[in-house]
Amino acid sequence: MAPVTTSTVTVIDYHSSPEASNLVLPKPAIRQITCKDWHFETQRQPAHDTGEHRHNMSLITMVTSKTPINQCIDGQTQRNLVGNNNVFILPAGSLHRCNWRQDIEFMCIGLDAHVFIQVGQELVNPDRIELIPHFATVEDSLIQGILLTLKDELVTSRVASDLFIDQLKTTLVTHILRKYGVRKVQIATYADGLPRHKLNHILDYIRANLNNSLGLEELAQQVGMSLFYFSRLFKQSLGITPHQYVIQQRVEQAKILLQKGELSLAEIALECGFANQGHFNRHFKQLTGATPKEIARTYKNGKNI
Repeated sequence: MAPVTTSTVTVIDYHSSPEASNLVLPKPAIRQITCKDWHFETQRQPAHDTGEHRHNMSLITMVTSKTPINQCIDGQTQRNLVGNNNVFILPAGSLHRCNWRQDIEFMCIGLDAHVFIQVGQELVNPDRIELIPHFATVEDSLIQGILLTLKDELVTSRVASDLFIDQLKTTLVTHILRKYGVRKVQIATYADGLPRHKLNHILDYIRANLNNSLGLEELAQQVGMSLFYFSRLFKQSLGITPHQYVIQQRVEQAKILLQKGELSLAEIALECGFANQGHFNRHFKQLTGATPKEIARTYKNGKNI
């Protein structure tokens, strides 16, 4: 694939190609996943100089090896940057160049401008959303934890709930807007959670759609709220996140189907909205302390749970 260039500067466009980082890196990513408004990848690369390039998404990158790097962002240079899971932040369109002289490992998430508007529409005027570039000197435990969790969900287990990924993404974007945005974001506080009629509506909607792949945007739209405030008020109402509630309800539905004994475990997993039987087993055991197979055997022996 020929690189897209602007005055010899390579443009990394993940919308056009999920493998776009290959334009400035010598080896393919270990793992890469692209969705409509975000991109995630893990990398292991030899010594290299990327040359000047720009990303069409805002990029949050964590260097997971203690490899010294030299960076230039929009004409400003810092050298010999090294740390423990240090993070750098590149707003979309920033001119970037980076080099290192030994093997390096890193992971990154690219976020489309739409994500910041979608999450932050009630936090800041969309026309005023602007990030501050940061070199690889950022030590931020929340960003580190979210990226490591994304890696575990998307790369290690390769089973991830859309709702859980949306929740992580919303938390990450809100944090970035608050801490690394040009304008300070004010978070309004609400003591009572969701209004009762909206809470009842969304709980009914979730129960009616457990077998579908529910996303945070879909749920927030049901009550006419931004992703951030919906997540925040939902948790204030029930004490758990939307993702946790959906998993609880899916497990409860699975118990009913296990008691009936009419479907296989694989069929129950899909009927309750789990990605596969492994995904079903993991969450079922986390909440009940037993596997679906063990519970099915208990029901078969005439015992109640």
